[in-house]
Amino acid sequence: MTTPAQTPAPAGFVVYAVIRASSKYAHQGRVGGRVVAMRVTRIEEREEYAFHLDNGNRYRREDLTFYTKHENRFIKLR
Repeated sequence: MTTPAQTPAPAGFVVYAVIRASSKYAHQGRVGGRVVAMRVTRIEEREEYAFHLDNGNRYRREDLTFYTKHENRFIKLR
C-alpha cells in the first residue's frame, strides 16, 4: 500500500483510507493496479458520503478501511 507522492506530510494524527475491493468505487483507489491509501481530508456530520479523501471524492463509511501511519508503517484502525 502506498500514498500518493504529491501528498505533503501533515503533522499530528492523520487518518488514511483505502477503498475496499468490494466497493463499486474500488477502481478510484488504485494507481497502476496498486492499492493507494489516501488521506481523509474532511468528515461531514449527518451525510451519507461523509468522508472526503485526497482524490477530491466523497465516500461512505462502508466503502472504506481506515489506517494511521507510524514510522512509515500503516496501522489499521478498528
